[in-house]
Parts: sequence; structure tokens; C-alpha cells
Amino acid sequence: MRVLLVTTGSRGDVQPFVALAVGLAAAGHVPTLAAPARFAAMAAERGVGFVGLDDSLFALQDELATRGSLAAVTGASRARPAMRRFLADVADLVDVPTDAVVYHPKTLAAPMVAEAQGVPSLAAQLIPLYPPTAAFAAPVLPRPVPRWLNRATWRLVAAVEAPWRGALRELRRDRLALESPLVGLGARVAAGGALNAWSPHLLPAPDDWPAGSAPTGFWRLPAGAWQAPASLVDFLGAGEPPVYVGFGSMVDRHPAELGATVRDGLRRAGRRGVVATGSGALELESSDDLLVVDQVPHDWLFPRVAAVVHHGGIGTVAAALEAGVPQVVRPFLGDQPFWARRVAEVGAGVSWSGRPGSLAEAIAAVLERAAAARDLAEACAAEDGVGAAVGRIEALVGATGR
Repeated sequence: MRVLLVTTGSRGDVQPFVALAVGLAAAGHVPTLAAPARFAAMAAERGVGFVGLDDSLFALQDELATRGSLAAVTGASRARPAMRRFLADVADLVDVPTDAVVYHPKTLAAPMVAEAQGVPSLAAQLIPLYPPTAAFAAPVLPRPVPRWLNRATWRLVAAVEAPWRGALRELRRDRLALESPLVGLGARVAAGGALNAWSPHLLPAPDDWPAGSAPTGFWRLPAGAWQAPASLVDFLGAGEPPVYVGFGSMVDRHPAELGATVRDGLRRAGRRGVVATGSGALELESSDDLLVVDQVPHDWLFPRVAAVVHHGGIGTVAAALEAGVPQVVRPFLGDQPFWARRVAEVGAGVSWSGRPGSLAEAIAAVLERAAAARDLAEACAAEDGVGAAVGRIEALVGATGR
């Protein structure tokens, strides 16, 4: 079975698809991953076939992230052609022979590739985007709303597609030779379902979702052969387990100030820290009680720390849950506030506003949740999210007689 996997976004959007590709290969199938070109090395490390997609949109985001509102306004005119280049690259995947397409909804054009090839497609959701529910508001909303408004907020999800419908219609006609009308992602998911790649212990399927919508469990990438530098090994062994602080691909307009807040908060809490600068949200220097690194594989480091302070991306949430360590979540944007609330609701962590002086309180509070975090880790360990997803894809292809 040949399976084309299509995704886009940050590492947290790509790594689960790499995990699924590894699982498909282990089951005897032939996966091909299409993702932004910057992730070619991640796929190569796991022996996954890879097609690089235009990633100039992400380069533009990196460039504008800390340059203020005026730069964001002027950058908007550059974002549209970058997105069009990305969508054209996705449409060009029609030349990759496959028996099924599994796609991140953010790729927009990927299900049309399956349509043009006459093969089934299946959305893979790393966060709940479809279908709507009255149980909670759409995760793209930054703040909770009254419960009676929950279902209405899901209209925002469909609105994300609106600016690109013209470009998608052009690609259908000119590149994919499709004459039928454009179908929105919501309608596609309603008709064919989706793979929900998170743990039901973090977020179970709401009662008003259709049958078969139960989350598969996280798509866990098997640990690689990463060799920790001696400085990290020595630091970990020099005292009690430290607290990890890192905000992944997030950036901050005042990274030195945020770094000072983190340093002071750790010291007030009486904890050593491993601080990952990532994409530039933090700036600070190593010291006797702080080790500053660029990045460290979460599956290696998290089991060795006392708590994790992070931005609330679902990939980091999953890594901390599976490691059994409590989480302090400081959300920046997007779905991160939603996951911060869910982590707190299941007893695995607390939220932090980022306000100076309050990090020490958050660390003290979250360490009291260590036992609950360990219990959740045991529950998550019993799940085989990749295996469940592979089974769903096999059933989908088998049902179509491919």
C-alpha cells in the first residue's frame, strides 16, 4: 500500500507524520512524506521518502516575528504569494503515485490531489478542527466563551479557508483537471471522518461527534540514537532533577526580558534549570544553576526533569504527558491556550501568564501534581496511536478495493 502523507507547519505538525510514516513502513507499506523542505533531514534520519514543499511562508514568519505591527502589515502582501506557491507544490503531488492521501487540514489542497488520482483521502487532526461540537469552543479561539456559544465558534475554522478558495478553484481547474465543485474541509471530514492524533486521556471525543471519532492516541516517534553532550549529562548528574524551560518555535519581542523572568523564577523556586532557546523566545546565559541549550530531544530529556515549562504546543504537551512530568504552560498563540486549559483540567499541570514573579509560584504548584502526571503517563503508554491509525488507513484502502 502506497500512502502519501501531507503536512505543514512547525516541528509539532511534522513529527507526528514522520511517526506515522515509520509505522506504515514497519507494517509493510510504502509511505511518502510531503512537508516543508526544512524538514528533509528529519525524514531522512528515519529513512522516510520525502518530497519538499515550498517553505518560504515560514521563512517570512521567522523574519517578521519580532519586527512589530508595521512589519506584519507590510509582510501580509508577501504572505499571499508564498501561500500560493505552497498550494501549487501540494497540487503537484498529483504526480506522486499513491493508494491513499492522509493530510493535515492546513495543507488545504491535499484532498484534491486524492480526488484527481481517484484514491481515498483522510484528514489527520493534531488538534480538533472538525466537526463542530457544543462541548467546547473551537481551539483557535484565544479565550473561553459561554457554553451556549461553543458551537457557533466553529464557524471560525471554516473561515480560515475562505481567502484561498479562489486559488484552490484555479488549481482544481488548471493543474488537477477537476470539473466538480470545490468541497470544503468540513464537508470532507463529515463524509469521511478523520484520524484524531491525540490521547483520549487528554481530550476524549465529545458525545455529539459521530461514531468512529475516538482519538487514536498520540503518534509517538520511536526514540532515536541521540547522543547527549557531556555538558548536559554532567549538569543533570550534579544535583536534583532540574526544571526544563523552552518555548519551541515561538519568538518573543523581548527575549532578554523573558529570559530574566525565567532565570529569576527558577531561582526563587530554588530549582536548577535546563533552558532551551529554540527559535528565539528566550535569551540568557548558562551559570552554575542554569544550562542554556539550543534544543534537546524531548523524549530523551523530559523523563530526566522534575517539571516542564513550555508554550502549550500539542507536540510538547504530548511529550510531557508521556514522560509523566507535570507541566507549566505559558501559551503564546493559536490553540495553545486551549491545551493549557486541558492540561490543567486533567490534573497534569497549571498555566502561567508569563508575569514576572509568578513563575516560582507556578513551579511550586505544579510539583504537587507530579503523581497525577505519572498516572496519566501510564494510561498513555497503553495506547498505540500509530498502530490504530495504520489500521484505519488499511481499512480505508481495503474498502475502496485499491
